[in-house]
Amino acid sequence: MRIEELTVTGFGKWQGAAFRFAPGLNLFYAPNEAGKSTLLQAIFAALYGMKRDYVKTARYLPEYEKYRPWHQGEYETIITYQLGGKTYRLHRTLLKEREQARLFLDPEWTELTDIYLEDRRKERNFLEKHLGLTRSLFTDLTWIRREPLEAAEHLLPSFADVQEASPLVHTILAELDRDLTSIGKKERAENTQMGKAASRVARKEQELADAEAAWRMITQLAQSIRGWEEERQGLEQRRIRLQARMQKWQEQEQLLQERWQRSFTAVDRQEWDWWEQSAGSEEERQLHHQARKEVEKWGEPRTAAAPEAMPDQALNELAADYERGVALRKQREQRHLRLAELAVLALSTGTRSRGQGQGQGRAQRQGNQAKRRKGALRLWGVAGVFASLGAVGLATEHPVLGGSAIGLALLLAALGVVVLRAKGGANSSSPAAAIDSQQALEGEQLQQEIAALDAELAELVGRYGVSDWDTFLAKREELQRSVQEQRTVALENDLAKTRREELLAESWGEALRAILKREKRQCEEAGSDCLAQLAHIEAELQELREKTARAHGEMNAHESESVASARDEYEQAVQGLRQLQQRRDALQLARDTLLEAQGEWKRDVTPDVNRIASEVMSQITAGAYCDVRLDPGEGFAVRLLEPSRKQIVSQEQCSTGTADQLYLAQRLALLHHVSKRTEPLPLFLDDHFVHYDDERLRRTLAYVAELAAEQQVFLFTCHERERRMLESLLSGGARHKVHRIG
Repeated sequence: MRIEELTVTGFGKWQGAAFRFAPGLNLFYAPNEAGKSTLLQAIFAALYGMKRDYVKTARYLPEYEKYRPWHQGEYETIITYQLGGKTYRLHRTLLKEREQARLFLDPEWTELTDIYLEDRRKERNFLEKHLGLTRSLFTDLTWIRREPLEAAEHLLPSFADVQEASPLVHTILAELDRDLTSIGKKERAENTQMGKAASRVARKEQELADAEAAWRMITQLAQSIRGWEEERQGLEQRRIRLQARMQKWQEQEQLLQERWQRSFTAVDRQEWDWWEQSAGSEEERQLHHQARKEVEKWGEPRTAAAPEAMPDQALNELAADYERGVALRKQREQRHLRLAELAVLALSTGTRSRGQGQGQGRAQRQGNQAKRRKGALRLWGVAGVFASLGAVGLATEHPVLGGSAIGLALLLAALGVVVLRAKGGANSSSPAAAIDSQQALEGEQLQQEIAALDAELAELVGRYGVSDWDTFLAKREELQRSVQEQRTVALENDLAKTRREELLAESWGEALRAILKREKRQCEEAGSDCLAQLAHIEAELQELREKTARAHGEMNAHESESVASARDEYEQAVQGLRQLQQRRDALQLARDTLLEAQGEWKRDVTPDVNRIASEVMSQITAGAYCDVRLDPGEGFAVRLLEPSRKQIVSQEQCSTGTADQLYLAQRLALLHHVSKRTEPLPLFLDDHFVHYDDERLRRTLAYVAELAAEQQVFLFTCHERERRMLESLLSGGARHKVHRIG
């Protein structure tokens, strides 16, 4: 294999750089920090990319971030190499977001990218298909470093050769390795069958756990919902009771308002029962009871109730008798007036009847005139008596009697005037006699009626223990004064009672309103407490509704998860993992058996590797160390036979310079053996000769110059002595080339 050209679009500090390499020795001479190691890493990246080997995920090397372009350019390379008589041009874009690799065949630039299938990491691995070497194996063999091999366990299959071992064994081992690699050793690997099966088991186990947790959650939620439903029913019942209590308190408040208004009105005896029955407390009931007792005590009849009732009854009887007496006296006076009229008529008639005709003389007319004057005087006297009686009646507050007497007096006086002016007739004796007889009869009848009236009046006044009407009037006035006095006393008593009742009603109303105010305050507090409890219950009910709704939502969300199906899938996944483990163990057993058999064969082949390593060590040390061994069982660890003491020493026990020489011998021996199956591979040395003395360096460079005659060598150094020692070689033609950097 020969690398012809490298174009670095962007890689670390290199940007837009192009390098063309010689087929033999390429000496890169530059001071430190000039970019030699970056260029070496760019060659490896151009050939293999920047991903790790032997992992199934796209994990990048630690150097990926280190060698990002410094100048924000494109992270890409283009490399041209020859292999098997063909020239290939490999173009790589290394950015993770748009990573790409394209392979062309020169000189036609025919694209071969799609010929190479992608692996699980989306890598086509062109060089691995060409050389049979991964990036790790390629760098282990071609890059001479002061470090142990990175992929020693993967190097053993590369030793198998058609001439050295059975191809069938190699194919079987390769197949076993591929199968084992595909299955994987650890269950934590992500892209192996074992890892996927373990992941599936873990996933199904988690799904089973989730399904069981969901079932437990559904069960718990169902229990919670039942508990919440019971709690809701309890809260609903509490709310109903509180609403009933609230209504009761509202009715109580209305009743208190009604009682408050009625406390300002007077209370009769019938209302005391209502007050006592509607009392809201024992204290109020006692207040009503005491007030009622006080009212009843003041309203009890006095012991002198009969004497007090007697004057009223007597006064009523007296009033009736008085009216009767007045009526009797009025009838009597009317009859006396009639008698007076009859008397006047009799006098006038008698005078005319005693005349003896026209022949009598003047003496007779004078006698008649004297008689008329005498009758008029009598009437006027009686009128004066009646006028006196009328004046007395008016003075004694008897207007009816007084008015009647005065009217009779006026009538008698008028009659007297009529009698005095009357004139006698000539032929009146016979009719006059008849009239006198009739008047006499009427007068007798009137006298009888007057006597009856006087008897009835005497009987009336006699009931009162008096003999005449005036005494009766005096006793009546006395009885009226007594009744008036009694009424005045009763009125005063009533007023005092009313005042006491008003004071009692006022004190009772104030005490009652104080109780009602306290009860109203208690009622309002109880109502406020009911409202607060109702609000709290509503909040709790709302919270229970939300909890129940969320629980139903969670139950609906987890109802699709079946524990039985999840358990079946988990058991199937476990069974699949167990079968993979059994298959892996069987493959591992077969591989170990083949490797053990191959180990016997390796012990026959490794002498050739040891021979080459011994020759390299003998040449570069001028025969100081001639016997070197590589142990494939320990990662091709190097051991050296110390000639003076004949002791076997490991690489770590040697000096730094000797250890570096052993690393060189190890890599060259392995590279020589692997190159038997392919073309000679390039050799890379990056400041490897720092600890070499001049003599050993001269011999080592002479050996490298021999190698450069057949294969490509890349030597990076910051020292002048390598260039001086190789000057004659580098100036000998176009096969070798010096590259100055910086």
